[in-house]
Amino acid sequence: MDDIDRIREQIAAESARIVEFGEALRARPEAGFRESVTASMLASEIRSLGLEPETGLAITGLRASCGPAGAPEIILVADMDALATAGTPGGIAHSCGHNAQMAAALAAFRALVESGLCEREGVRLVFLASPAEEYNDTDYRLSLRESGAITFLSGKQELIRLGAFDRAAAVLKYHSMSDTPEREATVNGTLNGFIAKRATFIGVAAHSGAQPHRGVNALNAAAIAQLAIHAQRETFRDEDHIRIHPILKEGGTVVNTVPDRSVMETYVRGAGFAAILDASAKVDRAIAAGAIAVGARVRIENFPGYQPFAPSSELGKVLAAATLAHIERRLIEFDDRAFASDDIGDVAAVAPTCQLGFSGFSGTIHGSDFAPADLRRAYVLPALILAETAAALAAEGGRAALAARAAFVPRFTREEYILAVEAQFSDRTISWRP
Repeated sequence: MDDIDRIREQIAAESARIVEFGEALRARPEAGFRESVTASMLASEIRSLGLEPETGLAITGLRASCGPAGAPEIILVADMDALATAGTPGGIAHSCGHNAQMAAALAAFRALVESGLCEREGVRLVFLASPAEEYNDTDYRLSLRESGAITFLSGKQELIRLGAFDRAAAVLKYHSMSDTPEREATVNGTLNGFIAKRATFIGVAAHSGAQPHRGVNALNAAAIAQLAIHAQRETFRDEDHIRIHPILKEGGTVVNTVPDRSVMETYVRGAGFAAILDASAKVDRAIAAGAIAVGARVRIENFPGYQPFAPSSELGKVLAAATLAHIERRLIEFDDRAFASDDIGDVAAVAPTCQLGFSGFSGTIHGSDFAPADLRRAYVLPALILAETAAALAAEGGRAALAARAAFVPRFTREEYILAVEAQFSDRTISWRP
């Protein structure tokens, strides 16, 4: 029996356990950098393999490995956090499918460990659980940064800073998708990057009916800023895939007082970082215009978002072969251009990385109705494909993984990455000076 046969037999035997664990995770959603129960559940599973995980990485993350120390690493990475989702119990849910990521990646890791592949091939296999992929709850994350608990605002950004990917020859990830008739899987699709932004408009309170002339309306400033942002859209090139989607977090407290504070948050997404920076500058200009138009002040804070995801074509070939073993070619999208973002883009900037997208879910991703609809496709098939990809990369002493690493041209060293992310933090206040 070869390694692939062993893996398939193991995962088939474990399929009910994989689903049960994924559903148990789905029942216990936790927000970013707060995934303590999730971490405990993962650690228990790792210990059942006779391995002791390294815990407390980026607060709640964990890492487990097998195989010779110092050998090239094949890393199975999975997100841990859930997402604030209106209309769900507690207002939070795994509406992005991270529970399935964890269950599938852990099942692949288990099958590979129990097959003895790591020792036979002399490679190091790593399971890495990463917190806080969903980029929200900015105030909480900034408080963690100010206390020194973290330096950057997402899990994989922190893990890169800590050196978790320094020895990576290959990084593999799975992400869930909603069912469509046209496709069941994507292989090595790309993603937008982004910069995060918060604008706090400061006006002057006054009685809305009796003395509105004494006020400076911060809500009006925000409204004008949003219109000014919309007026920039015709200046964005189609190929840059710019996406800007502001929300108003605050806009006044009572109707009969002129709003003296309004808070707007947005991402500025794009396919390349030069285009993101150009669009971000235009958004800042529009925000300033809204404040100046009514005589308000505005504080503009920029926070480092994620790098655009550029997957490894070498790893993509191996992932494609493993996917084709289970899915018809006509149901696989090989050139998917998604406009969402994920901190896997940051990992792909420093280490060879690829991602499997897989269906098996109904509803709308990030919506309250997003849930597994076909348990085999949501949990078991992705585990099989990840495990078979890792096994192919590990064969012959990790020949394919080492070839992917040799072909990889990083955008950053770890030290350059840290400087680049830190440089994206900015904070300035603009006011009207006649």
